[in-house]
Amino acid sequence: MARMKRGEIWIINLEPGFGREIHKKRPALILSENSIHTNSDHVIIIPASSLVPKLIGIEMVSIGKKEGLDKASVLLPLYIRSVDQERLIKKAGRISKVKLKEIEEAVKIVLDLKHE
Repeated sequence: MARMKRGEIWIINLEPGFGREIHKKRPALILSENSIHTNSDHVIIIPASSLVPKLIGIEMVSIGKKEGLDKASVLLPLYIRSVDQERLIKKAGRISKVKLKEIEEAVKIVLDLKHE
């Protein structure tokens, strides 16, 4: 099993996809707490896409070379999901604490949780 940590970006195999689900091998943020990774075979991820819209919505967070990617991308909290750790291929990088806070706020918006 891979050793991943919250805030890391990993290349993940999201095949097979169904309908308009995010699929293919792509970067994704590890969002779940570290203790979950050692006590479970699953990990909660937010996939990224390099198809960056001209206007990034409040529910998206931009990432790129600074975070270990080859090209500019956006994290898509709308597609948050739990996946088996067997889907993780390799670590690509890590996001900053500031970016992690941004994604936490975006997740609160998507899930209609109270945000401060």
